[in-house]
Amino acid sequence: MSLKIRDLDQQTQWLSTAQRLALKEVIAASFAGVSPDEYMQYYFDDPKACQRKLRLYFDHSTLVGYCLLTFTQHNKSTVIRASAAFYPQYRNGGNTFSFSLYHSIRYWLTRPWCAVYYADTMLSPAMYRAIAKHVAIIWPHPDCSSPNALFEHFNAEGMVSPGGSLRCLKPVNRASNYSISELAAFHASDKKEIAFYCKMNPDFHAGMGLFVIIPIHTKQVIYTLGKRLLSVFKAR
Repeated sequence: MSLKIRDLDQQTQWLSTAQRLALKEVIAASFAGVSPDEYMQYYFDDPKACQRKLRLYFDHSTLVGYCLLTFTQHNKSTVIRASAAFYPQYRNGGNTFSFSLYHSIRYWLTRPWCAVYYADTMLSPAMYRAIAKHVAIIWPHPDCSSPNALFEHFNAEGMVSPGGSLRCLKPVNRASNYSISELAAFHASDKKEIAFYCKMNPDFHAGMGLFVIIPIHTKQVIYTLGKRLLSVFKAR
């Protein structure tokens, strides 16, 4: 399904009243136990962010989803956090990956002397798999160890995973609206990334997110682009 997109930048053009109302409807349909007004205030309007990038997705003229990136300074580091939601029939992890990766790398290229991290609290095993399949370096991951110090620093108030000693869980007071059959399918999945996600975060259905860190640096850019090119070559 091909969706139309519109990109907004908080520093040049931000949300109209109609767009805000449409976003609240998407948020209400996507998350259980969350106030759309409070969600908007925290993610879209919090003054702590130094920059925001937003992509809106439309089916004809109807807003059906979004991907939001917020850029926040942490001493000499920058943390890029993501928030995304779609109506169920439009959910596809690939929708947001290119947008997120492009702006993360673009930001790093303007500040190569700074430590830049893309950090996302993922409520969905499918989203984790979509990202982990395409990016070269991501923590936590079943095939590599994770830097405990970064998780202790950026997720200091989070919880240690029952699947390991990593502080990579974060209560988010919202949950994705998955059906019972969808939850059962996730827990029974033999896909490596989904099985790993469920091991590390078995309570994702109850408002617990997996805190994921993706470093943005030269090695990441080279290896990820190589991974993308290889996947394109194999698809031919």
